[in-house]
Amino acid sequence: MAERILIVDDEEASRELCRDFLEADGYTLQVAEGGEAALRLLEPSPCPLVITDLNMPQMNGLELLRVIKQRYPDTEVILITAYGEIKTAVEAMRDGAFDYITK
Repeated sequence: MAERILIVDDEEASRELCRDFLEADGYTLQVAEGGEAALRLLEPSPCPLVITDLNMPQMNGLELLRVIKQRYPDTEVILITAYGEIKTAVEAMRDGAFDYITK
């Protein structure tokens, strides 16, 4: 069975682009349109990797990262953003992000 990845982004086009790209490489994908939805998907079955947008309403990517690392320390989190700042990247890495990528 292929590794499962959870994609979290409030923009449908971004979720679908990631889904198409990663499914073509054989990964099993789940998608969520925000942090709360992502946590509901992780609750019954944590996955090894979460790729999340940084700027989302209600719960941003840094907040989601912190909750995931607290509840599921073995889950890796990659933050992606169109608005990369060094300060935010340092904060994300300090909080346990596997990587921080600008779109």
